[in-house]
Amino acid sequence: MWENHIYSLLHPSIMNDDKAEKDWMEFMLTAMIAMLAISTAGTAYFSHMEGSESTHNYFTSQSILVEANSLFLEANQVIIYDFNLYDGYYLANIEGDTNASNYYYDSMSLELIASLDRENGPFDDQYYQEMYQLPNDVYENGSILAEEASVQNTASDGYQLAVLISAVGLSLTGWAALMASNKLKLTFFSSSVFCLIITIIQAFSV
Repeated sequence: MWENHIYSLLHPSIMNDDKAEKDWMEFMLTAMIAMLAISTAGTAYFSHMEGSESTHNYFTSQSILVEANSLFLEANQVIIYDFNLYDGYYLANIEGDTNASNYYYDSMSLELIASLDRENGPFDDQYYQEMYQLPNDVYENGSILAEEASVQNTASDGYQLAVLISAVGLSLTGWAALMASNKLKLTFFSSSVFCLIITIIQAFSV
């Protein structure tokens, strides 16, 4: 111990330089731990938000798609009913049964009634477009929301990867603080800096 004391008296500048270097490294390690902790918490938060929105939009889209399927079935039933009404209407007109003809006419859907006066009617393309307009619109809204949920789920996975990289960097910084060798300390510190850079790149690429 007295040898180190004598050495420090004989070489004060070297000892001061070593202390300054050690203090600087400790400061850098502390700053790196803080930055990596913030990046880990931040990316975890964004991952949670994207995942939550993805789950909400996914189940909402499934509900909308179920509703669209119900509307398609309803439209099909109305079309079948229109076919039966038109058959009765057509036969009643041939037989000259005005009362029956009026009954069938009044029971038809508005879309079928409108198609009777068109050149290609009844049951032309416009009729089917009108009958399936609402189901198609609802189905499109559900599909758009489902696609949005898929994109948000992918974003959540991307942020999770950033969390993993940042956590690895944080552990490397912790090990660097425990290293007695300056060479090993610098190696672990450099690796943690690399992890921080990759974390930032990954987070901004989502």
